Amino acid sequence: MPQALAFVFPATFAAGGTAALITASGTLTALGVVTSIGASVALSVALRPDAPAQTTPDNIKLQREQAVGPRIRHYGRVRVGGQVVFRRAQQGFMCELIAHGHGRIDGIEGYYLDKAEVAIDGDGYVTDDQYITRSGVGDSTVKSRVRILTRRGAVPSGHYTVLEGRWPQFDASHRLDGLWTTLLISEQVKPEQFREVYPNGRPPEIEIVARTSRLRDPRSGATAYSDNAALAVADLIEHPDGFNLAGMVDDTVLVGAANDADDAIPLAAGGTEPRYRLAGSYALSEKPGDVLRRMLDACNGDVQLMPSGKIGVHVGKWREPSVTIAESEIIELQSWEAGQDRLERYTELPWVYTDPALGYQQTTGEAWVDAAREAENGEIAVGPQLDLSFAPSAGQGARCAKHRIEADNPGHVLTIACKPSAMRAIFERYVSIDMLELPAVAWRIRRYRLDLSSGRVVLQLRSFDPAALSWSVAEEPDPVALPEPDTSEGLPVPANFAAAGAGRRTAQNAFTAGIGLQWDAPESDALAPVAQYAPAGSGAWEAWPLPGSATSALISPLDDGADYDLRLAFETSDERRSAWAVINGVTASADASAPAPPTDLAVSDETGGSARVSLVTSTSPGLWKTIVYRGGVEVGTFFDAPGTAIAFFDSPGAGSFSWTARSINVSGKPSASDAGPVSQTIT
Repeated sequence: MPQALAFVFPATFAAGGTAALITASGTLTALGVVTSIGASVALSVALRPDAPAQTTPDNIKLQREQAVGPRIRHYGRVRVGGQVVFRRAQQGFMCELIAHGHGRIDGIEGYYLDKAEVAIDGDGYVTDDQYITRSGVGDSTVKSRVRILTRRGAVPSGHYTVLEGRWPQFDASHRLDGLWTTLLISEQVKPEQFREVYPNGRPPEIEIVARTSRLRDPRSGATAYSDNAALAVADLIEHPDGFNLAGMVDDTVLVGAANDADDAIPLAAGGTEPRYRLAGSYALSEKPGDVLRRMLDACNGDVQLMPSGKIGVHVGKWREPSVTIAESEIIELQSWEAGQDRLERYTELPWVYTDPALGYQQTTGEAWVDAAREAENGEIAVGPQLDLSFAPSAGQGARCAKHRIEADNPGHVLTIACKPSAMRAIFERYVSIDMLELPAVAWRIRRYRLDLSSGRVVLQLRSFDPAALSWSVAEEPDPVALPEPDTSEGLPVPANFAAAGAGRRTAQNAFTAGIGLQWDAPESDALAPVAQYAPAGSGAWEAWPLPGSATSALISPLDDGADYDLRLAFETSDERRSAWAVINGVTASADASAPAPPTDLAVSDETGGSARVSLVTSTSPGLWKTIVYRGGVEVGTFFDAPGTAIAFFDSPGAGSFSWTARSINVSGKPSASDAGPVSQTIT
């Protein structure tokens, strides 16, 4: 980057040269500004030897529970979780105090519990059906079990009197000034309602979509919410939690950059979007230079030292150079190369951005391909992935990728030594050079060096094609699409869902009642089944655990002969769930199959009005009992195991009689046919 802050602005001075850091009036000279900025960056590095990986749109949505977490500051619209700073339960209420961000925010636009958007009333109670319970059958009294209260990070901030009411020590001295926080209160419910209200077996986790930092706008003189890229970059430079260089941004330049960022860019789908917006987050433990780099990448921007000693902020919009270096000003053409080294060139650039339409996830955009460079180089070369996580649209991400390929792969790299009159060029982004030997192109200032002993100005320049900052609707990438929405969540409903009574054998002759489920496998391996059951008509749903690849299940034990309602859905790894497939009134049974009848039924006359009856019980494993009938009247019931030979004496008296035998399984289901009848005359 040309003339950026010290970490990207490597101004150097010849050995033996001297220069003042402060003018006679007490203001910083150009050298003083560079030194001041460089010192602040060096200090930030020294104080952060264990700086963590950068903040991303995905990891800020987590609800963290470590003892000490980093403070996170936000720009634009974001969706965030937060750091749990207080958690305690009392009398059936779980209270969780969650810090979402550092600094005051402008407003909240949406609440999400366990990834699903919810609504709240004026007192903060969640009004969605999942979190509403009724006192009992026929009782119309309803009650929300979850409440969300927020503080937006003002200084001073109101403390949570609800917490103080339960824990008096959490009084006004625990206001958490300057922190955007939420108090999430989850109330206990009846055991039979727990899985319905809290299906994940715990109080819900919260995410919030909010308009965050309020930015100073020199165009209006006001400080208000904005996602204007130029204003956000200026804020990072001036803010105490950025570079802490208050008053160092040149407002005249900033006005132009803010207007450029607000330019209306036509969209392929109709309408427009601003040229450059910024929406993202950073931890205060990150190096400010790294944060600035990501922000500038997302708006094709740079920062520049101005003659006043202040910092100019720019975004990517082409303007013809206002400075031309004449051939008479050039002392020496030190080097002229045909672009980057071949090993450093690339023709395709992958990039990631943040897509609000996809739940504010970091999303991979369609790689930008420079067909002309590929044809010239005769090969495809893929560059390093460009982090545009501060860019909130695919169109903006593509504009930045198009510019970045040109900036990183110039056609010419030039170093020239000039007379002191060329000093005016160091305050420019682009210049022209009037020299017949050089191509008639725009030149981007990459670095400069001042040799104070000789007065030379050494400029390192790269050629730049202004077309890299042009844009047309035809270049807009196709948006990343969600699956076809056959449900409100865009996920498919389980197909061919079926259920029937089916028991489970628990011992040689012991069964428990259950219900068997079956369904078609989903098309995507990213979807896992979720099953629930409840006594018919009760609504008291209970979860039944399933492996992710399951296409069938047996829910057992249940009450034999009782009716149950069943439902099945598909769920993603981030807990988005499809609509339910529902089957009502399925009867649970221990053995749904009719047993085989007994065999070898025989009757013999024992005289004196007595008969001997013998048989072999059914060999069906679900056999519960065997019943013997004489003339339709039960005369014997036996609970012997399957395949057992039994005999007993019946006393019908003298006469002719008929005997039959029947098997009954563990669910009370009789055999389809009886053994017999066997007739015998008894004397």
